[in-house]
Amino acid sequence: MKKIGLRTIKTAICVFCCLLVFIILKLFEYIPGVPDNFAFSWYNPFFAGLATAYSVHASKEASLNQAKNRCVASIIGGGIGILLISVYELCGGKWPNLQSVSLETFNFVIPYLLISIFTIAVVVTGVSLKQHQAVFVAILTFLSVTVNPNINVGYWQWQFGTNRILSTIVGVLIALGVNLFRLPRRHNNKNLLFCVGIDGMLLKDSDRFRGFMQYKMNYLNRIGANVTLFTTRTPTTFMPLLEDVKITHPVVCMSGAALYDAKQEHYIATEMIDIETSKEVYEVLKKNKISPFVNQIHEDVLFTYNESLDNEGERIYAHDKKNAAYCSYVPGPAPKDEIIYFLIVEKEDVVKRLIEDIHKNEILSSKLSILVYDVFEPDQAPDLKYVKIYSKKIEELSILKKYCESEGLDIVGLTSSNHAQHLLVHSKYSVALDSLDEDYRKYCTKILPKEDPEKLFKEVQRIYHYNLAKYGKKD
Repeated sequence: MKKIGLRTIKTAICVFCCLLVFIILKLFEYIPGVPDNFAFSWYNPFFAGLATAYSVHASKEASLNQAKNRCVASIIGGGIGILLISVYELCGGKWPNLQSVSLETFNFVIPYLLISIFTIAVVVTGVSLKQHQAVFVAILTFLSVTVNPNINVGYWQWQFGTNRILSTIVGVLIALGVNLFRLPRRHNNKNLLFCVGIDGMLLKDSDRFRGFMQYKMNYLNRIGANVTLFTTRTPTTFMPLLEDVKITHPVVCMSGAALYDAKQEHYIATEMIDIETSKEVYEVLKKNKISPFVNQIHEDVLFTYNESLDNEGERIYAHDKKNAAYCSYVPGPAPKDEIIYFLIVEKEDVVKRLIEDIHKNEILSSKLSILVYDVFEPDQAPDLKYVKIYSKKIEELSILKKYCESEGLDIVGLTSSNHAQHLLVHSKYSVALDSLDEDYRKYCTKILPKEDPEKLFKEVQRIYHYNLAKYGKKD
């Protein structure tokens, strides 16, 4: 059986409240002097129920917007409808309800022509007030007032329109009251920064947040949780992910080599390979006949340099870089400056020799961190590997720790990727899927089944509201 969501439950509560208001108004009819039809004359639970169902939404902001649209639309449509009927009857006419329409006297001709003409006025009014989304509901209200007036609501021509407007407002207010109501939480751990590792959840660079993942990121932000991303990617590939996702903290990108403010499009901090170490890396690469992609940051732009393209994988990678945003591809040697990372696209045997040569050099081995990735893009050769060479300092996550210290935050790491091992090591609490290699699981506070990656986001919410004095501790 499919789980019943909170919005569904809220809608049911709102509809019940709309019906309850009608019952309460009926009680007034027991007061001497109050007409027997008092409740239905001024309030219709049908219209109130429609309005309340329309206004209930998953988020507070959307609920407020829809409530505003519904109220404005009812006032526009109802007001113009009441005005039309009143002027017509002041001029001596008798506005027909549906039951009194006659094909013998043609008493409907002028009223129905006026309804058609005044429909234009309803649309123009809504557009002029910049309430485009309210136009449909305004027309609906206008027609309900002008086509169905004076049916079981008394003889006052204003009464049905007023009934319609008041019923809508009551329904909207009930929806807002229910939707904005929050049960008190035991805890809101605002001292935690949740670093969600997206590598392993989004397999391709072209993948985007969709559905549940996008909703949960925005929901966690709305309830006040401090959430950001941890990724091996550069702004070129992670910025498109954030088009519909709000985060208020810098993205921990390039495996921790940089903190990037996605809102200001600014690198807050970086961990670079120094110039002397870079020279030694060039020598090892030259020995193995490898032409690397050299990545440097200049004025908040990631520049990628490459002197020659020696295989099809490198040519495909260079072509993608030429057309990418948030970076600049330069065919030629890199300036003699600090490097954020080297990227190599080579066959597995070449990669293996390169890593062996680096590890033989104790100085280089102590200064570099090497990450190897399978090529997963469909247009790449399957026997190629991506190799990224960073400063060893990324393994300490120093720039992230410094940022958290300045903000008074503790790190919570969540990932399904082996390349985020250092995030797990330096987190106060760490959660991973059981797709993680056995060697890395010892750094985790909790392991979740890989069949349901969405549980990572559910665990964020759980930790955010949890009494951490009772939460599991790492060994």
